[in-house]
Amino acid sequence: MTYRSKFAALLLVVFLAAGCSTTSGRDENSGKFPPWLIKAAEPVAPAIGFVVSRIKWRDGYLSGDAVALRFVSKHLRPFDIILFSNKNRLSGHTGGGLFGHSAVYLGSERDLKALGMWDDPLVMPHRADIRAGRTIIEAEQRHGVSLSPLGHVVETDRLMIVRPHISGDGERRAAGRRFFARIGARFDHHFRLEETERLFCTELIDQSMPGLRLPRRTQYDRQIIFPDDIANAAIVGFPRLRFVTYLVGDRAGWRVASAREALADFSSASRETHATK
Repeated sequence: MTYRSKFAALLLVVFLAAGCSTTSGRDENSGKFPPWLIKAAEPVAPAIGFVVSRIKWRDGYLSGDAVALRFVSKHLRPFDIILFSNKNRLSGHTGGGLFGHSAVYLGSERDLKALGMWDDPLVMPHRADIRAGRTIIEAEQRHGVSLSPLGHVVETDRLMIVRPHISGDGERRAAGRRFFARIGARFDHHFRLEETERLFCTELIDQSMPGLRLPRRTQYDRQIIFPDDIANAAIVGFPRLRFVTYLVGDRAGWRVASAREALADFSSASRETHATK
């Protein structure tokens, strides 16, 4: 590989390391980096992306806040989508936009019993994790698709809860089984929806709850689902998604913000992205 290609690879992986970084507000086929750079860097994206995903310079503004965690826990319902803005990490600055990652709350032992899933063969191997509070499922760079503790949701600067419309317990059980069946899948560092064996964060949601028909766009000659587009769809009245709440943290603490404020934050993040291009 030439020096130019190595340099291009490094820059691309900074883009890819955003996990599911968003480009809200841009044209369908635009991107932060030129197409030649994307093509040159893809072979080494997994290796460098893993490194970049570990770089952070501070804790998230919501991190360790017991009150914020209680607030989030009170509002979560099974299969709610959680969107994260991790500007405390390098990966949170690479793709532009506001939100760079997503996860789903699967529910507690009580919730899964009420849904008739606790004795499901796909759930039984994970009972101990669920009882230990690992009720969040996500696809992330280091571990692929795995269960995470509920407390990790506040290790961020901002978060939004979006509620999917799933009609009936039968459809909810089907969604739950699809989520549990994907635990252990590897992370898709190339962000290709057509490659279904490896998954990135929003792809996990799309595969497990296909009835939501999450908004897609084309970028770098591939279809992708951006967290910002999920958030925006929930706010503007997308029929299968509903805005629940939005927490905003800063050095002074955190507060609950409105959907209107979230739209303004999308616009601000998009302007900042354009200003750096």
